[in-house]
Amino acid sequence: MAKRIEPNRKSVKDILENLLAGHREAAFNGPETALKFLRRTFEGQGSLPNAVKAAAYDLSAEAQAQSGQWEDCVASVDLALGYLPDLEAAFPHDYRRMLEGMTCFERGIQAHSELGNFHGALGLCDRAIALDLGAHYAAKRDSLEWAR
Repeated sequence: MAKRIEPNRKSVKDILENLLAGHREAAFNGPETALKFLRRTFEGQGSLPNAVKAAAYDLSAEAQAQSGQWEDCVASVDLALGYLPDLEAAFPHDYRRMLEGMTCFERGIQAHSELGNFHGALGLCDRAIALDLGAHYAAKRDSLEWAR
């Protein structure tokens, strides 16, 4: 009787590192290639950990913004932000550093502004300010204050 081969169980950290390395390599060929890599990752990984999804959607939002895909960018930003609690739970010691390295707030504000949804942009500014992500979000909020 043949022995059953046990599945390879990678840690969330290992999966995230693999995602980031693959994305870095794909991004050298432009945002479309990066998006293609991320799409294939989502399709091929039926059980991608939610913490990794936060990073993957953040990377998607960045590439979509670079490609001018504003509606898709907003959707990716919303998904990335929805997975932040999972990112914090999986990486409690690195969460702050990881959060500060994410571009989803910047790209979400840009995408909402490009789409004329200034209230959405203001909401992201407020959320970034609440997370203490930097004074530049207060400046962005102040520049959009007319939309209130």
